[in-house]
Amino acid sequence: MRKLSDLILLVVGVLYPFIVYFGMDHVSTPVFGLILGSLWLVRAPALLRQPGGRWMLGITLVYCAVLAFGGEEHLLRWYPSLICALLLAAFGLSLKYGPPMIERIARVSEPDLPPVAVRYTRRVTWVWVAFFALNGTASGVLAEWGPLSWWTFYNGILAYSVMGVLFLGEWILRQRLRRRINKAPMDGAAQRLASHPWVAAAAGGYAGKLGPGMVVALGTAGRLALLRHGRAGLVAELGQHAAGDDALSTPLVWRFVDTLPEPSRVDALLRAPLPETAIVLGERREGDTCTIDLELPLDLACFADHFPDAPVLPGVLQVGWALDLAAPRLGTPRTCRAMDGLKFQRLLRPGDRVRLVLRHDPDTGRLHFAYRMDDAPVSSAHLRLDGTHA
Repeated sequence: MRKLSDLILLVVGVLYPFIVYFGMDHVSTPVFGLILGSLWLVRAPALLRQPGGRWMLGITLVYCAVLAFGGEEHLLRWYPSLICALLLAAFGLSLKYGPPMIERIARVSEPDLPPVAVRYTRRVTWVWVAFFALNGTASGVLAEWGPLSWWTFYNGILAYSVMGVLFLGEWILRQRLRRRINKAPMDGAAQRLASHPWVAAAAGGYAGKLGPGMVVALGTAGRLALLRHGRAGLVAELGQHAAGDDALSTPLVWRFVDTLPEPSRVDALLRAPLPETAIVLGERREGDTCTIDLELPLDLACFADHFPDAPVLPGVLQVGWALDLAAPRLGTPRTCRAMDGLKFQRLLRPGDRVRLVLRHDPDTGRLHFAYRMDDAPVSSAHLRLDGTHA
């Protein structure tokens, strides 16, 4: 019931200027006052438990009572100014007696705000204090001296447009501040990681909602450690080294690469999901045979689950990649109904470079694939396809 009343009161507040504009000829002022007062009374239990809720409820009920018993249509226009005055008082008093209103709202989702964020919330609270003061004044001037159409346009369209711009601008600034807050400890963590024997280079960044992250270019020893300990072991060791004496400097998102991207691309890489396919380095085709050079990314998604302590490319992915890579090049389907002569002769590990040879025989409806690394066979099979594309 309370949620419904809150929603109704919100809708009434947003549409109030239009309700007044179109309803004054059909609904009397006392009825307006009774309806509005009833909605506030339904919200009363919740307001009484909130700081400042008692006097906010009292003032609005007095206003509704004046509407109900006074009956002056002109007073209907002062409701937006009254709400602005109440919000101005709530936000302004929170600046004096603390904590600022925006800080209270922010701590609901992020209880542990750093000092720089606390200062930011105070400045944002001041911005809203200024907005409520100016908006309430402008609404009051139009209520007293302006035409009803001007008052309706300002309170029903222009004021909400300005609020939307403020919300959008504050959101953009907040994201920049969040990135700066999270990136600062990551810069220190990247410097500490640079001294680790497994790391060739490192760059800290911000992965959005996932939090701070680190992009690491692995050295020769780091690649060997990835093969021996897997992604989990690598993250555990490097995370402890990155944090040093400050646990808050531990990256939450990790990406392992051959070389670091440009600084402007670090955040985008951290936000992107782990790759699920190999990197195509080059390819050539001769008739019904296609040869593709591939590289397995160091942080291929399947390596986190398939033998996490000793990552290996699953055989089912080798077959799936062959079908997916052949489809756009040879016009074959992405599914098969049987496999003949399937062989797995060598393991594929993170960072390996392989050559995939695909040969399609349209007459028999078969696709032959063979992975080779350094001229040594890795895997091969004949796939009996469901059909062929034109």
